[in-house]
Amino acid sequence: MNYLAQRRQTLIRGLKKDKDGLDAVLITSPVNVTYLTGFTGEASYLVLTPKTAVLVSDQRFEVQVREECPEVERGQELDLHVRPHNKTTPEAAVEVLTKSGARAVAVEGSRLTLGELDALRELAPKLTFVPQNNLVEAHRAVKDPSEVERIREAVRVAERAFKMFAATLREADTEKDMVDGLDAYIRRAGARASAFPPIVAVGERGALPHAPPGMKQLGEASKLLVDWGADLVYKSDITRTLRSPFGATPTRRNKFERVGYDFEEVYKVVLDAQNAALAAIRPGVKAKDVDAAARKVIASAKLKSEPEAKLGDYFTHGLGHGLGLEIHEAPRVRANSEDVLEAGMVITIEPGVYIPGWGGVRIEDDVLVTRDGYTLLTSLPRDLSAAD
Repeated sequence: MNYLAQRRQTLIRGLKKDKDGLDAVLITSPVNVTYLTGFTGEASYLVLTPKTAVLVSDQRFEVQVREECPEVERGQELDLHVRPHNKTTPEAAVEVLTKSGARAVAVEGSRLTLGELDALRELAPKLTFVPQNNLVEAHRAVKDPSEVERIREAVRVAERAFKMFAATLREADTEKDMVDGLDAYIRRAGARASAFPPIVAVGERGALPHAPPGMKQLGEASKLLVDWGADLVYKSDITRTLRSPFGATPTRRNKFERVGYDFEEVYKVVLDAQNAALAAIRPGVKAKDVDAAARKVIASAKLKSEPEAKLGDYFTHGLGHGLGLEIHEAPRVRANSEDVLEAGMVITIEPGVYIPGWGGVRIEDDVLVTRDGYTLLTSLPRDLSAAD
């Protein structure tokens, strides 16, 4: 099945039903051009009408377009317009739109800047450009089988990289050393890049959900939080929290790492919260209700090591997010989300507890919503054995 052509046809069918009388779509966002054509380069636009699909690019990418877009090479369903070096991409796109006979053109309101929109209007005063929010993003929320398989591969690559990373940790490694090493392992395992700058937080610095890498050494703390993903055009996003492999204790190695909270207790609370969220996943459920299932477990938890602790105060972000061509996309899995889960959505489930001075525990997995529930795309252990 030609999923790319199917995506374009779905977008155009929605255009035909639009009350504003739109008769063309101009896609300028590189990630949405990729979604609709398969082309992964930059500086290229896509013009869609009910009868035509034209990728507007330039000579730098002509060979790449033909490699990544077999439709162009076969002369089927997708045409290529190569602009000369003395014309800009907007100028070339306006030429294609004018030639198509379009009059009212939908543009990406959530992607196009005001300056870019003004420039288009100056180039084509006879065309009406109508910004529409989430023009393509709403379609991207539900993945087709080809997309799910590409995310699975991104997960497999990330997991291979993590195993290499974990096997080579050294006591003297700093956070920066570990971030640099993990990034290299991700590429070595088969990714074109990391899906985002990896997060490696030692000891009490795990209380920063997005801790920037510093010079704190692994041997100075009792635990390690690692958040990473692989970019194979489609992305993966995983987090694991580990015990220090060198047996460091807060009292012996690191006077800054607060004592009191028991690691196993906190870890179990976070894992229970993740399991509660997973059990709530199925088509038709509001994303905010999945968030609530995890948040309830953390808020009601009672620790033997810290009986007065209110862990709910330390779960400071949404439970998760959609995952695909971008690391954060629809749906949003958080307390104020009105998104409703559908089969085919891929989301992260990542509850966390972040205690200032002590550190953090986050467990994050990539999850496919299925017709009768969910499937975990990640395979790394999630129980306490994952922390060792």
